[in-house]
Amino acid sequence: MTLENEVEDIQKERHEFETLLGHQKKQIASQFSEELEEKFWNDRQARICKLIISAFIPASIFYLIFEIISLPINYFTTEAQFRNHDVFMTLISYTTGWVALLCIYIMAKHPIWKNNYSAIVSTVICISLTIVQSVLFLTQSLAMTWRGTLIIIFALMFAYMCSGLRPLHTFVAGIIAAVLTCIVLGLTAKHVPPWVLFNVMILGNLVGLGLAILTVSTERVRFLQSRIIELDKKLYEILNKHLTTISQQDTLTLLGNRRSFKYQMEEMIQWTQQSQSSLAVLFIDVDFFKMFNDVYGHQQGDLALVRVAQTLKRHISEDDLAIRYGGEEFVIVLVNTNLQESKQIAENILQDIRDQKIVHEKSEISAYLTLSIGMTLYKNKQMAYDEILNVADNALYESKRLGRDRLTYLEI
Repeated sequence: MTLENEVEDIQKERHEFETLLGHQKKQIASQFSEELEEKFWNDRQARICKLIISAFIPASIFYLIFEIISLPINYFTTEAQFRNHDVFMTLISYTTGWVALLCIYIMAKHPIWKNNYSAIVSTVICISLTIVQSVLFLTQSLAMTWRGTLIIIFALMFAYMCSGLRPLHTFVAGIIAAVLTCIVLGLTAKHVPPWVLFNVMILGNLVGLGLAILTVSTERVRFLQSRIIELDKKLYEILNKHLTTISQQDTLTLLGNRRSFKYQMEEMIQWTQQSQSSLAVLFIDVDFFKMFNDVYGHQQGDLALVRVAQTLKRHISEDDLAIRYGGEEFVIVLVNTNLQESKQIAENILQDIRDQKIVHEKSEISAYLTLSIGMTLYKNKQMAYDEILNVADNALYESKRLGRDRLTYLEI
């Protein structure tokens, strides 16, 4: 995929998210496409699971403190004849709540169970609410019953806001728990005014559902905004990478340029020292190139340089380095090589250019374009990159002195 197509795709996707964001801000209950909807709920569940894991110990401590404070209050404010029964019922509700919290924590903590998170947590909430509602409505003291309704409301709000379930799933679990609670109360012949049951269990679920929907709507906005930010970051990274590549690339030949050559060369020298191998440097010059430009023009001169660059790339591996050093000069760095292999590559390059028969009427040595190459071989010696390059440059000078269209090797 080309850079233009990649940027266009990202901008198109970003525009789609911005359109969805506008709809979401206007309409609370709007939904996404099936694929995006699934990503949203998975993202929401993952975030809440992380929150549950990090908050479990503080929440458990807070819950324990709440029990320590509330149990004596319940004990001493309950009529003596109901005290033992009602405090025992309260203990059951508290224990059930803690067990439910522990189950949700375990589900959130272990990835192997996350695929079944929704089904299992919905079941846990349904059973827990049924037990908590039943035992608190079965208390005999009126004061304890009223305090129990507050605990039930608190449990419902926790289920809707902190469980990580979809609001509709929590609502279904809450309504089933309400029905089961009514069955338990009927079987035990416990009379609770219908309006109390309705206000606590039905209105409590409706209020929880409404709050959860509002919260989810806000989370949808946050989700879309985060996706837009991610796309902006991705676009920035692509453009930044492209600009970095351009800054380190010769725009004509698409080889590397001198800007990044020092850093790449130093890395290759370091690797050569560590691996106890050899590194060859080839300094290459196009013979009588100024005359070529004068006769055929700069456009033909540029095409000739491109053909030379393509020739160099054909004869080196992906681990090697080829750059346009400046004007008609090129440098090749061959890693993990030896003298014989390096000389063979250089001779192959010279012959390849000869075989292409690029006409050069003003050349003093041939009717066609030719190259001169100076080469040296570096073998794990303490030298700076420019010192190695100078040896190859001196070898190139010697090739020109000896008549050009040839390879000259100088030892370091």
